[in-house]
Amino acid sequence: MWITDGQGKEGKGHQVFKFSPDGKVLMTLGKAGVGGDGRIHSISPMTSPCAQRRYFRVGRPYSNMGNARVVKFSKDGKFIMQWGKHGSGPGEFEVPHALAFDSRGRLFVGDRANNRVQIFDQDGKFIDQWKQFGRPAGCS
Repeated sequence: MWITDGQGKEGKGHQVFKFSPDGKVLMTLGKAGVGGDGRIHSISPMTSPCAQRRYFRVGRPYSNMGNARVVKFSKDGKFIMQWGKHGSGPGEFEVPHALAFDSRGRLFVGDRANNRVQIFDQDGKFIDQWKQFGRPAGCS
């Protein structure tokens, strides 16, 4: 199970945790209470079902602060890559809100405030965008 502590305050937050079924912490990504744009730091990280494939959307939901990016980690928690920034062009995000993979391995990112879903390959290469939606959201 993956859980995030997204709100940084009083030395807590800005972290992602992986737990065993019995509640043991197996992995921690980020440093408690320290937000940023670096490889191990983030601002209000959010996980999704894609955490099983080690992708996380990272940003500050519902505001224009923070970093708007997708980050990929190795199985053992090492940073592999990231992409995205604030904006409305291909590969840019404004409130990345949901992640999902299809059966072909493409990554779908709900770009909520831009009213679209962006589609990427496993290396973060932009493939397409769908704009026929309102404000895409998802459970995560």
